[in-house]
Amino acid sequence: MKKPIYRVLVNFEYRNSNRSNYIKTKVKQDYIDTFALSKDKDEIYNQIKNKLFRQIGKKEGQVDIKITNVEIEGQYGETNK
Repeated sequence: MKKPIYRVLVNFEYRNSNRSNYIKTKVKQDYIDTFALSKDKDEIYNQIKNKLFRQIGKKEGQVDIKITNVEIEGQYGETNK
């Protein structure tokens, strides 16, 4: 069964997850323009998580990420299967 492919713009905040200086750590903001196979915010995060880490240059345990806004532009096609 084919799945729809959506173009999504995701705004997110992230900060280093060092527990000793967690409150003092600066919160940084960024966005990513990519494609996802769902309209659900949690499923989109699971699908693009690796892209987010690659974009900010950190590994999964090094930062805490919070998605602030998900904008779905529309359906851009369907998967092959």
